[in-house]
Amino acid sequence: MIPIKATCLTLFATAVFAFWAGLPEANAQPPRVVQADMDYAGSGYVTPAGMVPPTMYNGTAMPLGMQSGVMPVGFNGPACDSGGCDTSYGSGMLGGCDGSCGGSCDGGCGGNCGYDDEECDLGIFGGCGCGRCCMLGRGGLIGSIGQNATACGGCGREGCRACGGRTNLRFLCMFCRGDGCEACQFWGRGYLRGAIGSLLPYQDAGKCAQRWYDLSVEGLFLSHNNGNGNQVITTQGISGTPVLNIGDADSDDLEAGMRLSAAFIFGAGGNLEFTYMGGQEWDGRATVNDPNAQLFSVISDFGVTPAGGFDDTDQSLSQSIGTESSFDSFELNYRRRTVGPYCRFQGSWLVGLRHIRYDDRLTYSTIGLDNNGTGTDQRFFTSSDRNKNRLFGPQAGFDLWYNVMPGINLGVGAKGAWMQNDIKRNSFLAFNSEAAGATPGSVQFNDGNQDTTVMAELDATLLYRLSHSWTLRSAYHVIAVDDVRFGTLDAQNIRNFSDSLPGSTPGPNRNQTDQLVIQGFSVGAEYIW
Repeated sequence: MIPIKATCLTLFATAVFAFWAGLPEANAQPPRVVQADMDYAGSGYVTPAGMVPPTMYNGTAMPLGMQSGVMPVGFNGPACDSGGCDTSYGSGMLGGCDGSCGGSCDGGCGGNCGYDDEECDLGIFGGCGCGRCCMLGRGGLIGSIGQNATACGGCGREGCRACGGRTNLRFLCMFCRGDGCEACQFWGRGYLRGAIGSLLPYQDAGKCAQRWYDLSVEGLFLSHNNGNGNQVITTQGISGTPVLNIGDADSDDLEAGMRLSAAFIFGAGGNLEFTYMGGQEWDGRATVNDPNAQLFSVISDFGVTPAGGFDDTDQSLSQSIGTESSFDSFELNYRRRTVGPYCRFQGSWLVGLRHIRYDDRLTYSTIGLDNNGTGTDQRFFTSSDRNKNRLFGPQAGFDLWYNVMPGINLGVGAKGAWMQNDIKRNSFLAFNSEAAGATPGSVQFNDGNQDTTVMAELDATLLYRLSHSWTLRSAYHVIAVDDVRFGTLDAQNIRNFSDSLPGSTPGPNRNQTDQLVIQGFSVGAEYIW
């Protein structure tokens, strides 16, 4: 018995091994969703309890609770061809397509086609084919406008990412083939906002970026005061009505110049700055005429001293006044900068040297009758007085900056200087009774002196940084200098000179110095390498 059992077991084991050895090599397969491969139509699919049978369902919505996965056959409406959809081209053209099945030509289209599937897919007469919008009809340019947000090509459909839920009027865009392309979504896509946003200040440097520039170039527009005030020069009649004064020669208008500044690093937090501002040249002129020759000058105290006035300066047909002036400033400073806690404020102090040049000239002239009617020579008088102020001295100052936001800064600054004014004066007189025998002649003389004075400057500046390298800037400047000499009409000196004719020399200029105030604004840009 034992040998028989052993033999049977051996034969059985041999047979199993041979069967296993003859099987093909197995390969691992990925997990498969069995339900996805089910053929519901051929498997005798039975409608679950409580569900409406597919043959009784004519809507296009999914059954309750079915959000994804395979939808049972028939749940998107009955078969298109049940009503003769594709039986003839004519029926499709005349609207017979899907007439008996609810009008669903392409189930994925999302709308009623009304025509043959082929025309639908071509996008000719309406509807949607393969997810596309048609040129005309319900799914085309016109049709899309009237649909809701989830209709064919509507804002809720894929590919309409620029719409954001707005109306289908975007399809009126004539440059985008009705697709609502990005170029048409000007505001919604952010293009207009992006364009406006590009004007925002450059902020990458952060609010703690230390104030700095390499080169600054600005247009500078300045006006100045007149040191002679509004002195009356001429009256009509002896001590009569004033008709001409120095202020009539208006030379205090804004004149264009420039402001240039360059900075060079000089140690940690420090730099050397060179600044030039100026180039302004002001001038003005005013004239008064009287055909009755009743114009009297300040030189004779308006016809009082001597009585009736001087032969050259009074009883004039015409009198005029003119002014000319120019301004330049040069600075060389060492500046040290610092940033305050939390970076909201920062400032600097400076010390350096400053040189200011201010020239001022006043010209006065008269024209009278021909030697009171007894000769052929016309009576005349001319006075020209020019003063050159050359100021030089040490200065110190500071500035304080408020960081409104990264890229926008407001700053105020002040400078003060103790200076020496080296004054040079050049005067010229000419009139028809200056020479011997009361004949026409002229005299020119020069003098000068030195005076100690002070200077102060205030400015307020706005910075708007456009990029890493470029910053717009605008500033308001006020410069005041004491003890500056202006061109003048020194009536007393001219009277003294006239009394000692002929061959005399005018005495020193008696006019007093006055304060010069220059103010204006600048607009320009700063550059960082």
